[in-house]
Amino acid sequence: MSDPADLAHAVLLRVAEFVRALPADQLAALADGTAKLAVIDKARPAARPAAAASPGVDTDRVRADLAAIGDRAAGARYLADLKLTVAKLRALARELGITVPSKAKKAEIEQDILQWTVGRRLDSAAISRPPAARS
Repeated sequence: MSDPADLAHAVLLRVAEFVRALPADQLAALADGTAKLAVIDKARPAARPAAAASPGVDTDRVRADLAAIGDRAAGARYLADLKLTVAKLRALARELGITVPSKAKKAEIEQDILQWTVGRRLDSAAISRPPAARS
């Protein structure tokens, strides 16, 4: 299938299948020009967008806030209240020096951040606390 007309026909059929499955809001964005379709060459990795590389929050502030939190539940609420996407949570973890698995879901990333910021500190404090005196 090297004829350009045949190739164009095959491509249009694939695009039609893709567009048919899009939700209404994405179709509207395509129609009004606020969204676009792009061709991604699978042979070359795509450049990461700048927005995906940034967590979108002040990392130093988050680090300080998590350091001040005294229990895991409050830390979990704090992370949830940030309302970060998975990509932004990954970026936050990277900025905090925390490695997360590539296939980790949002809750797992939040749990890893929580464990490596609040949880380890609390565990360390509990271990180093002297035992209660027995009478």
